[in-house]
Amino acid sequence: MRLSDFRGKAVLLNFWATWCGPCKIEMPWLVDLQKQYGAQGLQIVGVAMDDASKEDIAKFASDMGVNYPILIGKEAVGNDYGGVPALPETFVIARDGKIVDKIIGIRGKAEFEDVIKKALDTRAPTSQTSAANSELTPHP
Repeated sequence: MRLSDFRGKAVLLNFWATWCGPCKIEMPWLVDLQKQYGAQGLQIVGVAMDDASKEDIAKFASDMGVNYPILIGKEAVGNDYGGVPALPETFVIARDGKIVDKIIGIRGKAEFEDVIKKALDTRAPTSQTSAANSELTPHP
């Protein structure tokens, strides 16, 4: 999966794990936010940074009612974002491909909403040479 798959959308990239207690708290919020803002151009993407099997991760996501794509994370993907020292860790990427916020640990649902609105208010790039061509890597 590449960020270019979401060209023109705001992306909330959430690194999480099945064993992470705070991740379990915020996942229902992310499900609600995807429902609420998806039609406006938000795409939430979960990245499981977990040693669990693909089947266990899929079952966990299904049990949580996840309505957005879940990817199996590799350490290299986390490193592309400056490392993921704690979970959950979330990057909010605006329509123009630039990171507008980084949230380490759990915060309130209202904080997610505020940063999502900020990301949705940006314009999509008109050039084909934006960060959206990268493979889930940030634009400087």
